[in-house]
Amino acid sequence: MSWEDRLVMPNGTKGEYQLAGNTRYYKLIAQPAKHQIVDDVNIEGLGFNGMIPGPLLVFRQGEMVQIEVENRLDKPTAMHVHGLSKPVSQDGVPEIEPTPSIKPGQSYVYQFKAWQAGTFFYHASDPAQIAQGLSGPFVVLPKEDSPENQFMPYRDYVLFLQQWEIPQDKLGEITPGTFKPKKFDINPNFFTINGKSLPDTEPLRTKYGEKIRIRFINKSSGSHSMHVHGHDFQVVHVNGFPRYNWYDDTINVASGQRMDIEFMSMNPGIFPINGAKTFHQTNNGKTPGGMITKLMYT
Repeated sequence: MSWEDRLVMPNGTKGEYQLAGNTRYYKLIAQPAKHQIVDDVNIEGLGFNGMIPGPLLVFRQGEMVQIEVENRLDKPTAMHVHGLSKPVSQDGVPEIEPTPSIKPGQSYVYQFKAWQAGTFFYHASDPAQIAQGLSGPFVVLPKEDSPENQFMPYRDYVLFLQQWEIPQDKLGEITPGTFKPKKFDINPNFFTINGKSLPDTEPLRTKYGEKIRIRFINKSSGSHSMHVHGHDFQVVHVNGFPRYNWYDDTINVASGQRMDIEFMSMNPGIFPINGAKTFHQTNNGKTPGGMITKLMYT
């Protein structure tokens, strides 16, 4: 089984692509999207291909990236791949550099090389559109002849961290319905992993003796202190760059950061993987909820 086959986004999906020679092509459609965060709480946000967060885009190191973005919003947009250096004409921030703004009804194809293996993410250039959900994970796996492939994990999980400011009647209670998230997540009251809050988060499954990698990606206005119960881990990459001899059980993933951890599944049971900040473990102050999933041995 290849590394790409082992890469999983619980509650999410991998994007469909076309491969021609050394070029991998994805089509992303920026459009309004209705999304259920947790039972009885839905948002009218913005998504790529109707998903919040957008689909997982996967490349091999050395491949040429082609991402066509079609704008079906009522305002201009653009797409920036965060962390992977690229030519200024493809950076996706038209307010500052020469990448074109994509007007409603138009498309643009971003092209650059996936020269660096690592964990990244993509998002709209407009901060208000990001807070409505217009972002997603982007992973570049090591090239085929890289020594890293000799030590690939048995399972590789992508966890995309987000927070939302959703109108509710009373703290500590959940008002059912469909809501428009606030323009910016300044005072968030819902916290998600791959678009879902507990109890709707899909578990990370493992078996005794497996090596597991978890890629934490944070594109929200706050930092998230992430903890794996029952397992110490090694931080192996930060923002796409390797780290050595860094062992921990809790890490702080700042806004814009990506942190990859690995550990051996040597303590059978069902354990929480959660944001350690107390309010982040709630749905609008109601527990249990929030940025919590499970590591489940099978």
